[in-house]
Amino acid sequence: MKKLITGLLASAVMAAGLVGATGAPANAEKCDRYGVCLEPNADVKPKGGTNPKNVDPGEKPKFKMKLKYPGDATPEGDLKVIIRPKKAGGGTAPAVFKARKDLNKNGAATIVGKGLPPGKYVVTLKFIPDPNTPWRRVNRQYTLIVK
Repeated sequence: MKKLITGLLASAVMAAGLVGATGAPANAEKCDRYGVCLEPNADVKPKGGTNPKNVDPGEKPKFKMKLKYPGDATPEGDLKVIIRPKKAGGGTAPAVFKARKDLNKNGAATIVGKGLPPGKYVVTLKFIPDPNTPWRRVNRQYTLIVK
């Protein structure tokens, strides 16, 4: 009788879908209320005038990110810039510069950094979308050399 009740209970739990059910992972990306995520195209390539690869000591580099999406959709959110010195043995040291700015109506933002001493730095440009918008986060990195 005990085995019969245990078997019936187990089959009822299985039928209800309570065993082996998985939920969304804790770090699941939440975009809009329908679960739609759109990846904007981020233009952050180092080029003359913006996002330089090389600057002089004390010169204030400009960092620009322009986000585009096919059609007339414009990404909404912030541009975040983080500059960290490269360590000689690999890796990076704590940030020496951090800034955050809202994107304009064209999906672009420019941040002017501070003057840096000579050395190699890792520049991270991040797009952080506004809450409840369909945009995905975008991270881009490159090396900045101050000489």
